[in-house]
Amino acid sequence: MNLLTTTPIFQSHMVLQREKPIVVKGQAPAHARVSVCLQTPDGSVNADTYAAAVSENDQASLGAWQCTLPPQPACENAVLTITCDHPFCETITLTEVSIGDIWLACGQSNMEFFLRYDADWDTVRTYEKNPKIHMYNVPQLAFSGQQRDTTGYGCWLMEGDIGFDTFSAPGYSFARNIQPHINVPIGIIGCNWGGSTATAWLDESCLEEEPLSVYLREYEAALSEYTPEEMTRRSLEGWAFETSVRHTEDFMPLLYGRDRAWQEAYMEDHKGDPFVPMGPYNINRPGGLYHQMLEPLIPFAIKGVLWYQGESDAGHADMYDKLMTSLITWWRNKWNDEFPFLFVQLAPFGVWLDCDSQNYTQVREKQELVSKTIPHTGMVSIMDIGSYYDIHPKQKMEVGRRLALLARGKVYGEDILCESPEFVSAVREQTDITDHLDCPNAQAEKGKTTVITLSFTNCGELHRKELTYDTISAAPQNAVTDGTRIVTNITDDITGFVLLQDGKEVPITSINIKGASVVLTADALTDAPCIIQFAWADYAVANLCNEAGLPIKPFRCEV
Repeated sequence: MNLLTTTPIFQSHMVLQREKPIVVKGQAPAHARVSVCLQTPDGSVNADTYAAAVSENDQASLGAWQCTLPPQPACENAVLTITCDHPFCETITLTEVSIGDIWLACGQSNMEFFLRYDADWDTVRTYEKNPKIHMYNVPQLAFSGQQRDTTGYGCWLMEGDIGFDTFSAPGYSFARNIQPHINVPIGIIGCNWGGSTATAWLDESCLEEEPLSVYLREYEAALSEYTPEEMTRRSLEGWAFETSVRHTEDFMPLLYGRDRAWQEAYMEDHKGDPFVPMGPYNINRPGGLYHQMLEPLIPFAIKGVLWYQGESDAGHADMYDKLMTSLITWWRNKWNDEFPFLFVQLAPFGVWLDCDSQNYTQVREKQELVSKTIPHTGMVSIMDIGSYYDIHPKQKMEVGRRLALLARGKVYGEDILCESPEFVSAVREQTDITDHLDCPNAQAEKGKTTVITLSFTNCGELHRKELTYDTISAAPQNAVTDGTRIVTNITDDITGFVLLQDGKEVPITSINIKGASVVLTADALTDAPCIIQFAWADYAVANLCNEAGLPIKPFRCEV
């Protein structure tokens, strides 16, 4: 057995981050000296040798080592060699190493979402392979010592390799869309887990102060429900079921998409299934996934982060901005790098299994607040591709395209339309109704009508998007109680707008697009202030997009 090791991500066919120091680390016999050499097509560069060290009180025979190579330009076919002066250490030689840009794709199930579940998988699998795209899935381990089938995880892979069909669809789509524009190798590291809260992805110390300390109090309360022995027994039983063939085969169809009747039958059949209680074996214990999956990567240099998460934190929607601010700050501090952090605003949905979308409106509001207040962040909206009975939109290739657009504009400096239209202002006037006979629903008789002109930025020109199968959902008409319409068939309507006055919905007579503006008319408004909402509901259908196919972001304003 070789006593010289590196962290698992260092393998042949890997990608290293260009133009940033390259940190290589691992273990070696205590006090042995380790050297690292990177040989590129243009020459060789060596890191300073490093003595593997152990603490004074540590009697172990192995110690940690870390070497740092200077920043390098992009290239392919490099060789990374690690040597050690200890007689029982064998040289490690990594070949076909590329240097380019590394993006970390993190979050819960909508980031983890396998390519094979995507609506466009049959097309994607026929793509001509791009040898400059490399992928790596961090093994999903919830607690120290856990044994799981990690086929396709923990190794660098290319399109078509084993593990490709279970890689993150948004992450792969991002790489596929951006690589031709940056013209360097790109590596996507998938580090995600379905159902995970953001609290699992940062250090517990980030949760010690109010209001985030509520997460630690809830965890302590959950621990008190079982004795340590009972906690261990129940947890291991839960994991045995979670990783069983039966559970996998029964659950998988849900990820391809199933109607509500199928979901209800599934819940009835599985209501007595073992589960992993909140505790030291649960993926959502504070800091758990950070320590098990993310922390071992640090300080492996990256270009930036792609994040799609928030569904599991809707229970504390009022503090999601503080939680994400803490997470972003902690990650950047640990990496010592103010890297870009791009994320996806939650998609609309109604109900899926025993989950609902309560408080999603507030989570989206907090997500946009993060994008406005934390430097080097950006948000993409996907309010046009939700599905009422599915928490997992199936058009993840489109999600990745939008993240790539955002990165091209905001990170790589391309002069392109890369952000969703954003509400800027509203102008309200009262006029004769006969001045607006071009409006489809206008009345010909004399009278007054209110005209409200909404202006947007990041547009070019607005247009109505054809609603797709994944957007149209046959949902009960009483599923949304705040006035937002539920579309059940394809129409020519512009959807998502709601007009309120004195707490009651006021009918909108007509909606017209005028370049980068939207003109609303309403015959029943009084002179009192009114509220205009767009996609401002836990579930809403939004079909107004800019020239880049990006939907208007949800907004609410008083006029």
